[in-house]
Amino acid sequence: MGRRRKPKAKTYELDIESLSHEGRGIAHLEEKVVFVSGALPGEKVLADRTFSRAKFEEADVIEVLKPAKNRIAPKCEVFGVCGGCSFQHLSSEDQIQAKAEWLKDAFSGQAKVAPKHWLDPLQEQSWGYRRKARLGVRYVAKKEKVLVGFREKKSGFITNMSRCEVLHPSLGDNLEVLAECIGKLSIKSQVPQLEVAVAENSTVLILRHLESLSEQDEQILLDCANELNVTFYTQSGGADTVKPLDKPAVLTYSHPDHDIVMEFLPTDFTQVNFKLNQKMINLALEMLELNDQDEVIDLFCGLGNFTLPIAKYSKHVVGIEGDLGLIERAKYNAEKNSITNADFYKADLFKEVEGFEWFRGKTYNKALIDPARSGAIEIVELLPKLGVERLVYVSCNPATLARDTAKLIELGYKLDTAGVMDMFPQTAHVESIALFTK
Repeated sequence: MGRRRKPKAKTYELDIESLSHEGRGIAHLEEKVVFVSGALPGEKVLADRTFSRAKFEEADVIEVLKPAKNRIAPKCEVFGVCGGCSFQHLSSEDQIQAKAEWLKDAFSGQAKVAPKHWLDPLQEQSWGYRRKARLGVRYVAKKEKVLVGFREKKSGFITNMSRCEVLHPSLGDNLEVLAECIGKLSIKSQVPQLEVAVAENSTVLILRHLESLSEQDEQILLDCANELNVTFYTQSGGADTVKPLDKPAVLTYSHPDHDIVMEFLPTDFTQVNFKLNQKMINLALEMLELNDQDEVIDLFCGLGNFTLPIAKYSKHVVGIEGDLGLIERAKYNAEKNSITNADFYKADLFKEVEGFEWFRGKTYNKALIDPARSGAIEIVELLPKLGVERLVYVSCNPATLARDTAKLIELGYKLDTAGVMDMFPQTAHVESIALFTK
């Protein structure tokens, strides 16, 4: 395979016909497909070619000659440069409709099926929602300035940004203060990134550093933490080196409709959009149609985000997860919330699982699956053996959902209901949910 080469600059006019699944405009030029960042269907644009192959090209908009009727002004001053967002030139309503179309295309193209019922898109706040993020940090010696932010599109450089409109305001409004703080450190050139974890009750910043912090450095961070009302953790190596600079923070999020409070560690996976997560939980419970006779299995259960609410309305629920730490926190959260009808087991769901005690000889009439982007084809094939008659599938990738849907149909399931959820507004990320029945 040849190296990806950047072609000589070429500027051309393009008529944008449709929108790709990555949120780029699609045009055709001399029998080539051109993917145009920043363009919308119906527009005529002037674009610079950035990449070329025999059958397709990539380009960036430099001027919109004829704007689409639904184009809006981006809220962020670095939109188009920063790689964190791709959709600020579309309203939130138009964004989610585009994502709904992508999901329809995935079902029809890969699984050759459409659900019996389409759900109305699930939406919440469009700005200041993001509670988990990995930000790049770079000291620019020539400018004697520290940059903190997302990386630029198509480069490893850190975007020069003073604020972020999608990050939770506890951080998004304070990027400059944070950059100034890091700029005072003796090892400012040895700080490559910050991990962000914003709970309902606290904000944690994990500072990755390649050299040891001095006592003075630690005091600078403590002073900054006090000013911003955040808690600093440090990370000198792998994940096992993450530790609080001072006192550890107790991080929580809640399911208020179900009287559940979840504790988590700064390094744990949690949904980035807490308000949307609450709506998603309620929707999943509604689709499962739970009663006090149900035996339920929650696959890829993580912290028990779905498991514990399910336990409130079922006879018994089993949560399966590959990360031992998450399993331990799920058990802790069950006990903390006085939930006694939930059990948790560690298992790699991409490997052989039929010998495990939760699988061997067990039946579950209902199931929930919330896998990573790679999907869940390995465990999907085993669902009939578990006796599952009603399945809710939560997906962060329409392509693997469609692939797994084809397998489920082959196994005798029907695609009853599906819809999209706007977990990541202003981005091309598509979160969706589907109900399968036998």
